[in-house]
Amino acid sequence: MEINYVKDTFQEYLNGDGISASDIKTFLKSPRLYYYQKHNKDKDETQRHFSIGSAAHEMILEPELFNSNYLICPKIDKRTKEGKEQFARFTEEAKGKTILYEDEMEMVIQMAANARMNPTLMELLNDSYFEVSCYTTDEKTNLPIRMRPDILPLNKSTIVDIKTCIDSSPRKFKNDVYSYGYSISAAFYLDFLLRENYVFAAIEKSAPYQASLYVLSDEMVEYGRTQYRMALDLMKWSIDNNYWCDYVEFEVLKESHDLGSLDTALDTIQKSELIKILE
Repeated sequence: MEINYVKDTFQEYLNGDGISASDIKTFLKSPRLYYYQKHNKDKDETQRHFSIGSAAHEMILEPELFNSNYLICPKIDKRTKEGKEQFARFTEEAKGKTILYEDEMEMVIQMAANARMNPTLMELLNDSYFEVSCYTTDEKTNLPIRMRPDILPLNKSTIVDIKTCIDSSPRKFKNDVYSYGYSISAAFYLDFLLRENYVFAAIEKSAPYQASLYVLSDEMVEYGRTQYRMALDLMKWSIDNNYWCDYVEFEVLKESHDLGSLDTALDTIQKSELIKILE
């Protein structure tokens, strides 16, 4: 399996070809939702939590680039005419950069400082690629695959994924693993980047900004592997049949996949009453 490594921008990565772990998770919610989002580029990728998380990544991994990509907004009273004009001038000057407010910047600084207090994380940062885009192909379906690991050590068979969170305690972060499908991300990246270990660096967004490192159990990774493998198989089916299931249709499609009867799945869906029993 050939892997191409490219040092592009995050926006170039988002606009690039290939199926990502995030695509897999959206598809597993509903193929129709995945198809809609893929063909409607109006989703808000610049929400405040997204900007803060990206800023924390850059402050930890490549602080020398931070000022080139982010600009701190001074306190401006936008309720006044003068304040509105001042803010308009500021946003014009900030074109091409992400705006952070002063309290957000303080949060990012504290998160990065506490992350750098973890000696294991610092060891993983040494001799590593940061946020490099990786492109390959799924050999079973021939679908293009894309990934962008936060930290890819050169001399260790490891991937490090920085996650900002409300609570980085083991119990709470385990909830995040289930809620956000982190086991799918781990298995997806491990298999397609041919690595052995996937480490999550969970960093809190409020004082004392604790940073904790976690790896998933073999059982959790295997569950993620089963899920992403099924998703790729069913993505291939959806593309070949030009049919994107809604929620209940997707349950029928997954049953067909489990039974090894995808060849007749479309006919099964069309003949089904499409009523799901909730238990």
